Amino acid sequence: MTWKPNSSEFRVMLAATLLALGVFALDLWLPLGVADGVLYLAVVLISCTSSQRRFPVVAAGACSVLMVIGAMFSPTLPNVPPWIGIINRLLSFMVIWVPAIVIMERRRGEDRLREAYGELEVKVQERTIELVKANDALEAEVSERVRAEDKLRSLAAQLLTAQEEERRRISRDLHDDVSQRLAMLTVEVETLEQHLRAFPEQFRARLRQLRKRVGGLSDDVRHLAYQFHPSILDDLGLPIALKRYVDDFTARTGLRGTFVHRNLGERLPQDISSCLYRVAQESLGNVSKHARAAQFTVELVGSKEGIRLSVRDSGVGFTPELVKPPNGGLGFISMKERVRLVSGTLEVLSRPGEGTHVRVWVPLSGRSA
Repeated sequence: MTWKPNSSEFRVMLAATLLALGVFALDLWLPLGVADGVLYLAVVLISCTSSQRRFPVVAAGACSVLMVIGAMFSPTLPNVPPWIGIINRLLSFMVIWVPAIVIMERRRGEDRLREAYGELEVKVQERTIELVKANDALEAEVSERVRAEDKLRSLAAQLLTAQEEERRRISRDLHDDVSQRLAMLTVEVETLEQHLRAFPEQFRARLRQLRKRVGGLSDDVRHLAYQFHPSILDDLGLPIALKRYVDDFTARTGLRGTFVHRNLGERLPQDISSCLYRVAQESLGNVSKHARAAQFTVELVGSKEGIRLSVRDSGVGFTPELVKPPNGGLGFISMKERVRLVSGTLEVLSRPGEGTHVRVWVPLSGRSA
């Protein structure tokens, strides 16, 4: 395919050509190539206005040829050493080629940037399509769940049990697989950073930044694994697990928290421990999101008849009657369903400006530890 210049391109080429010939004629008349560099530079700068990427280099090459020819035929001055003219010519070559090369490299960088931007746009479009499809699938799933709400009540026990098992599996996979991979990636980045000491500081700084980000991601994965299901709940029991969660919650939110437990006796059954832990977790999540509280208290008290969990905060409170579907309260529904499955009762006491008090009672009569 041949390139056909338009009127604008033709004018640029004509102007550059005429100016180059004019400078050449001047070069044949003036001795020592005194004005070569500045005037031939004007030719190169005019050629830069052309849309043709290589035109500035072509113009610089043509000017160089004209300069050599001019050096052979231009007049000389008596009593002037020849090296003065040679130095003038060499300086002229630098004045011509330095901007031509800089402009060429800049245009190459712009081309690469344009290609990268095009690839990014394609990826964004593909990702957008995927997100739209996922959103449509999610909306369809939500609609299906709304239509099937009356049937889900009878399956609550199986679903919550399966959820806890899945949380355990995900937590184990995150801790044993993903966390280990991130740790290995951190080691590989550190090794690469050590092997590239000869590279520029900016490049090594980016590597250090990448290593810190990978380390932060590893910490987030460990925290996420703990959020899904704390292994401490299965290994050491509910009181220690709740104490650990309250301490972490206090450190993360900056709220003043207190955990109290007494008369718990023997170890609680797993289903009761999971239920009370999730209720406390959901309650403190509501404190963090909605209560705007300065402090909170988590209390776990046992007796021969049962066990009582209390979560109280000093926040803004709310009107419980208004927090019902479809206006909200799905978290409370989840807590109530969990408590119902262990034959317990749940109360949520609150008033605007007086904080919120979540109370759970679970009987232990007839159950083995």
